[in-house]
Amino acid sequence: MVTAPEWAQRLPRRRRGAIPLSDADAVRFALRRTTLVRLALAGLLVTLGAVAVWRAAALNPRPVSFLPASTTSVVVIDQSKSVYITAYKRIALLLRKLAAADVPVGLVAFSDTAYELLPPGARGSELKPLLRFYTPGNGGSNVDPETLYAANPWQDVFSGGTKISSGLDMAESLLHRDHIHNGTILLASDLETAGEDEPSLAQSLVRIERDKGVHLKIVPLFPVEDDQLFFERFVPKRDFVKPSELHVTGPTQARRRLIAGTPWPLLVVGGLLLLALAANELACGRLHLPRPRTEEA
Repeated sequence: MVTAPEWAQRLPRRRRGAIPLSDADAVRFALRRTTLVRLALAGLLVTLGAVAVWRAAALNPRPVSFLPASTTSVVVIDQSKSVYITAYKRIALLLRKLAAADVPVGLVAFSDTAYELLPPGARGSELKPLLRFYTPGNGGSNVDPETLYAANPWQDVFSGGTKISSGLDMAESLLHRDHIHNGTILLASDLETAGEDEPSLAQSLVRIERDKGVHLKIVPLFPVEDDQLFFERFVPKRDFVKPSELHVTGPTQARRRLIAGTPWPLLVVGGLLLLALAANELACGRLHLPRPRTEEA
């Protein structure tokens, strides 16, 4: 028989406080079950805590409410003759909004053909020089006295025809050319296209809808009802930008406004974490025994 060393036998023994039970074997199963429940709840709490931290770190507020988070946008501006002067104010609001947020953008102008004016990934502030073409009286000596708008440098390049498909195809090809996987095409147009372009336009809209790496947003420039209905056959109404979303908020136009959607995954994880904590307290709390009452003398 192996005995402890003499020096070990002389050490004072620390006794753990416990309640002596004559039927300890009867509660042995309950003790194991409680231990397993504690370990499972501890693992669940650690997992939910880690997921909550991950979801909180993944929150990405959007500086522009109608654009997806962390996207690179290609603005496609309709320069056809059917876009009237009344639509210039809305184009200016769009450009000013993107310039104030300084989000990464590209720029395409089109009528019957499309041209790349800015490559995708350019700073939104680079759109500011274009504002003078859509703001009355800001063109200096180059202002047309009849319209009060400065003549843009490409108005003589485009013909009177309109092929919206050319602008959409150009924007999509630029996003793929520059290997942008979270791109947005932002079309500013009165949605009127040539009759012979409608089949090509329908194909472009269907292709963009199926493209997982490209989103399409539309800024309507006072379209007629038939043209609006044509686009609504291919584009959900939620992807049409409302005029109220184009205004720059704050005391100055350069002020940014961060907008983020409700973080439902984080809220769900937080709720589960609270439930797990409550279950831990109910199932694994200490057993409190009432003190025995002393008989009154």
